[in-house]
Amino acid sequence: MEDEQELHSWLTAIGTLTSAVNAGRGLREVLDLVASTARHLLGLDFCGVLLPDAEERNLVIAAWSGLSATYVARVNSDHPVPLEDDALSGAPSSRAYRSGRPAAVKDISREPGFIWGGVAHDQDYRSMLSVPLVTASGVIGTLNSYRSAVHEFGPEEIGRLQLLAEHAAIAITSARLVEDLRRQHDLVSRSEEIHERLLRVAVRSGGIQGIAAALHDLLDTAVLLQDARGEVLAAAGAPGRASCRRLADDRTRTGHRPGPRAGRPHRRRRRPLRRGARAGLATRPPRTPDDAGPPGAGACLGGALARTAPAAHGAGGRAEPAR
Repeated sequence: MEDEQELHSWLTAIGTLTSAVNAGRGLREVLDLVASTARHLLGLDFCGVLLPDAEERNLVIAAWSGLSATYVARVNSDHPVPLEDDALSGAPSSRAYRSGRPAAVKDISREPGFIWGGVAHDQDYRSMLSVPLVTASGVIGTLNSYRSAVHEFGPEEIGRLQLLAEHAAIAITSARLVEDLRRQHDLVSRSEEIHERLLRVAVRSGGIQGIAAALHDLLDTAVLLQDARGEVLAAAGAPGRASCRRLADDRTRTGHRPGPRAGRPHRRRRRPLRRGARAGLATRPPRTPDDAGPPGAGACLGGALARTAPAAHGAGGRAEPAR
């Protein structure tokens, strides 16, 4: 009878994790569900899910059940679990993460190098078991159980936590994939919105000023459109004008001049020389816009300058990166 009840509890717990992922729950919600499920299903005093930080130098507590928020904050800010280079040294969580095998401590007060004794005393736990969260791509974290008394973790208890950790790893990986897909969908939707907005401006003959205004609304930043000589064609959002003008001045001081349009060789026009007064010296006429190559239109978005070909203002135009 007890075995049937235990089996029913396990199936219910695993079904709850699966349903959370299928419902598109966020990663944080799935992590909290893993911690609470492990604690109540296995009768633990405390439970935590530890994941590596962005640099994969430390393990931090990403979700917990029974642990106090003060304990979690102190561990994550002051004493995160360092990930050692080998699987034989360091904290139990580091050993489990590096080796892919469970690591247990019967009495943390007798564990050499256990620097979390102070916060462990405040949280009131004496023993702990850490099992890895293993996926096909490797270990993604650890599932930790804590007990208030000195406790010897037997093979059956370790096996149960490992079994739950396998399902938890699947749920966490699936939740991450769902969040990645959601972010990609948001990016695609945003790109489509920008494209449709600019297309409407072009169809309605809004001109350059309409394009600048549309970009300002969509990107939420100041926009300044300039030609190849730095002349202002259109602007939307006052803060962008000064910054773009400074950028144009910097380009002029450094001697940057826009080159000929891609795909069309630049030919310098020959002009007749004028005779200098009395000295009879030949002087070249002032440089004209034709000498600098075909004029284009420049666009400054948040301080970045780009050059576009003149055809971009009409049908079939395309933009070229600044050289």
